[in-house]
Amino acid sequence: MSEGNGEPYVGKTLNEKQFVVADRLIDDYFDGLELDRSAFDAGEVPVPSMIATDADNYFGETAFSQQRGHLWMRQEWRFSKPMEAGAAYTTTGQIEDIYKKRDRTVVNTAFTMVDGLGEEVLKGNHHQSFLLDAPVDRVEFRKPTQKAGARKFVVPDGSALDAFDRTITLEMCGQYFHGNKNYHTDLQASKELGFQEVVVGGRMTMAYLGHLLDGYFGDRWFESGALDVKFTNPCWPTDHITMRGVSSGVTDARENVFAWIEKDDGTIVLIGNASAAA
Repeated sequence: MSEGNGEPYVGKTLNEKQFVVADRLIDDYFDGLELDRSAFDAGEVPVPSMIATDADNYFGETAFSQQRGHLWMRQEWRFSKPMEAGAAYTTTGQIEDIYKKRDRTVVNTAFTMVDGLGEEVLKGNHHQSFLLDAPVDRVEFRKPTQKAGARKFVVPDGSALDAFDRTITLEMCGQYFHGNKNYHTDLQASKELGFQEVVVGGRMTMAYLGHLLDGYFGDRWFESGALDVKFTNPCWPTDHITMRGVSSGVTDARENVFAWIEKDDGTIVLIGNASAAA
């Protein structure tokens, strides 16, 4: 349930929040995703960009009270400077829009994160979807081959990024979400929302995409990166997924990358359009 703030509405101003890049967040990021952290520990790379998904924490103020079947639909992010370990940041937000998308009602929340000097670090839009018109006891998903999540997109010509893969486990989910009990870590909590399995969180799959882009763009990503992610099919524990991307070259002084995550059967988990200053 939302935190006693009533149902969301367009124009709602959200509470100012504080976000600290704590050691635990960093540990859970690397351990939960099973990523090598040696370059970070050596000071060779910044704080991973997707650590900031923990700053996108306005669900309690933007969620409808009917939450059965709610899912991430889209994320749009724009970076201005890298985060620093141990540093404190301030986030502010507002509900920009509420719109229909097929059988779902989507809340579009805009948020901004600034550092201690008031300088912008990140701006984003979080599109969260809800089943309001016909709440269900069991959430049913269309077959991936019959929806936009199938490989209906065209991979652009260009240079392939170095792909990598992981097999998601329930233990990894628990670590990534800091041991919290929710529908991304606990089967009973998932069933209470109408799902039949634990749903691997959008924060987690988006983090894998972020890791791909962190490594490819380097400093350019943290200082000028832009990302538009659309979530197309759920990911479940035991799924084996592969993160892929293609650089299609430079347009208007920005290098463009199309990236996606797919399962072994070809089901697409998400797609993303990314760019950074060339």
